[in-house]
Amino acid sequence: MPTTLIRSLAFIAAAFAAAHSETGWDLTFSDEFTGTANTYPDPAKWNVEVNGNPPNSEAQAYVKSTSNVSLNGSGQLELTALKQVSGSKQYTSGKVNSSGKYMQTYGRWEARIKLPAGTGFWPAFWMLGGNNGCGGWPSCGEIDIIENRGRLAMVSSSAMHGPGYSGNTPLAHTYNLPTGSASFFDSYHLFAMEWNATQVKFYVDSALHYTVNKTDVQQYGNWVYNHDFYTILNLAVGGQFDGMKLPAATAFPAKVTVDFVHIYKPGNGQLIVALQPKRLQARAAADLETLTAYDFSGRMRLVKESAGTPLADRNAFLIPR
Repeated sequence: MPTTLIRSLAFIAAAFAAAHSETGWDLTFSDEFTGTANTYPDPAKWNVEVNGNPPNSEAQAYVKSTSNVSLNGSGQLELTALKQVSGSKQYTSGKVNSSGKYMQTYGRWEARIKLPAGTGFWPAFWMLGGNNGCGGWPSCGEIDIIENRGRLAMVSSSAMHGPGYSGNTPLAHTYNLPTGSASFFDSYHLFAMEWNATQVKFYVDSALHYTVNKTDVQQYGNWVYNHDFYTILNLAVGGQFDGMKLPAATAFPAKVTVDFVHIYKPGNGQLIVALQPKRLQARAAADLETLTAYDFSGRMRLVKESAGTPLADRNAFLIPR
């Protein structure tokens, strides 16, 4: 492997490790969305939501159809909005959640996603507190890892909602991609959140853009982030988030394309350098015949199949504890 590549990845690893409060993570949930095209995502991990009248004055119905929720056969999940009548709604779209399949208290959530362009689209990667006696929304809490207004190619936002700070929450922050970056519509970006008993941090790619402390939340209401949350991915149309704007007919079909979802808990594992999926790492390291990006402890393995042994310099690709 070229020495310059090893040095570059090692530098990225050191910089990324320095930016994160946790030095070790163990992978607890992973979906790379491999599978046959035009099939639903793994039912052991995801529910496909059906809701003909979603909240927030949204203009779409969520339906269970592979036209709206499906694997694409190339390793991604696609959530697709269509200009298509369903009941009283003029649009259909896709939404999945892990309620009853996988829930967790504290850790790191990350997803690599490409967003759709078009005024009126409202994609999101977010979490809701499981109702373990807390009384439902907003008392059980909500963490919005990323939301986007489809007319803003370079701007995303993150937020928290709970009792006393729901709806138009004061706990929200926008992030602007650096000048010269590929937009959210033109390229995949990695959206992440790290959560512990006293703090939530939000990231876009490797940039920490927003930190919410327990004391910040308690200025408005109770800290309700001490129990299991489940994960949601969806594409809404219209709604209150961007002032009820609707897309042009020519903007359909619109897709949220999800490359992977990973969830970790604090532990002894390690993160992939630069948060790149295995196929991109493999292209960067052309002399590797086989690259297995994750085992279930969250460690990355670089194995040259012809030799059958790990590369001697594999630690250059790992973030050490």
